[in-house]
Amino acid sequence: MMQLEEQPRRRRVMDTSNGEARRAVAETVARFSFWRLDLARFSALAERRFTADDRNTMLARCAEIEAELLAARTELIVGLAEAPQRVSGHSRVVDVERALDNIEASVKQLRGKLTQ
Repeated sequence: MMQLEEQPRRRRVMDTSNGEARRAVAETVARFSFWRLDLARFSALAERRFTADDRNTMLARCAEIEAELLAARTELIVGLAEAPQRVSGHSRVVDVERALDNIEASVKQLRGKLTQ
């Protein structure tokens, strides 16, 4: 009669990539509302009449947002440099990178309206 060998139970490996990805993008995500609010306000103002001072203020803020976007991208890259592939390729990280692209496109579009 064959005797069945009992295999030791393997410990389940917990996938913590979701939590790690959340922590990695948290600071960047926190800035989104400020950027979007300013861009929405300025886009509405750009559709109406505005003064040269208004234009200069909006263009200056566009430059600030672009600098902040660059800093956010850099922080994200540095923060994920040593992270495992499960974290750096996580859908949350990809979504944040896409959102940064969208905000950058909005800044360029607004800048185009202001410099016409």
